[in-house]
Amino acid sequence: MENNKNPLIVEMTDNEGTKVNVEIVSYFEDNGRTYVIANDLGNDTDSYILELVTTPEGDELISIDSEEEFNRLCDVVDKLATAEDEEE
Repeated sequence: MENNKNPLIVEMTDNEGTKVNVEIVSYFEDNGRTYVIANDLGNDTDSYILELVTTPEGDELISIDSEEEFNRLCDVVDKLATAEDEEE
C-alpha cells in the first residue's frame, strides 16, 4: 500500500446520506483498478474502501456496493498490511 505523506481530506456522503470528512490514508491497486482507504475524521473507528476513478471532470471516489467485492477488498488490504508488517 502506498501511503501519502501529506494528508488529503475530502468531504463525502456516507450510505445514510450524511456528509463526512475523510482523510485518504492509503492507495492500492487490485485487478487493474485503484482503490483508497479513507478514515472518517469524525469517528476514529470508521474507515472506508473506495474506488478511485478518473473522469473527464476529475477524480471521483466510488463506493463499493457489492458485499462480495467489499469483502474481497478487505482481504486484499489485510494481505497488503501483513506484507508491510513483515518488511519492517
